Amino acid sequence: MEPTFLVTNDDGIQVYFIRAIAEKLGKFGKVYLAAPSREQSWIGRAISRYRDIEVASYEGFDGVEAWQVGGTPSDAVNIAMGHLMPRPPNVVVSGINIGYNVLSPVLLSSGTVAAALEGAAWGVPAVALSFHLKEEDFNATKKSPDNPSPQVRRRIDLAAELGAEFAAAKVGQNNSRGLIHNINFPSKLESDTPWVTTRPSRIRMGSMFSKLRDHTFRFRYLNGLTPHPSGSLPGDYETLLSGKISHSILDFMHL
Repeated sequence: MEPTFLVTNDDGIQVYFIRAIAEKLGKFGKVYLAAPSREQSWIGRAISRYRDIEVASYEGFDGVEAWQVGGTPSDAVNIAMGHLMPRPPNVVVSGINIGYNVLSPVLLSSGTVAAALEGAAWGVPAVALSFHLKEEDFNATKKSPDNPSPQVRRRIDLAAELGAEFAAAKVGQNNSRGLIHNINFPSKLESDTPWVTTRPSRIRMGSMFSKLRDHTFRFRYLNGLTPHPSGSLPGDYETLLSGKISHSILDFMHL
């Protein structure tokens, strides 16, 4: 039977990054896609309990049956696996995320990782893919996520190719432990960039809000972070910034 893949993300169904991974996965099997209708970054594993969720078919992915979901990344995976797909997929692939997903506090807040966790909770192999962008590239891509610069597009296409090969290798594997393969690609990714087995770097981030005026605060992300030593394996953050591909295996089911 032909392998099947479920693709999702937290940046929204329109972005180029999810299109790239869906296209590359098509070489390995049948691709289904269910993603939020708008950006849902930093939402973690939120589930829409108190509102109805609209789901609609989405055209524009060649050879891919796609749905836009008016909910969170976890909603999208749960609804797709429980109601939209003819059978559970062989692998759930979340991403490619615009920006990295490393450092333990970030992983707990990531919609990309949470969507993979939803697939893992069903016992399906789960892969989260993220791409580190330099600040200027990140800001430009956020303004036009469906049409990144040629330089960014070339490296995203390569990340999609490598990520699809990795995900395809998980077909047929058991995931009874609910593990997630969290892969982060560096900004200057090349075909010979080495892979490093890592673990999430630990860090205390402090307040992530700045005060605008009395009683009003706005989210801000701190730069210049200094992680604490992580243990026997290299840290994911340090590995990524050194220009290597970080591969961590996350185990949220056995904390």
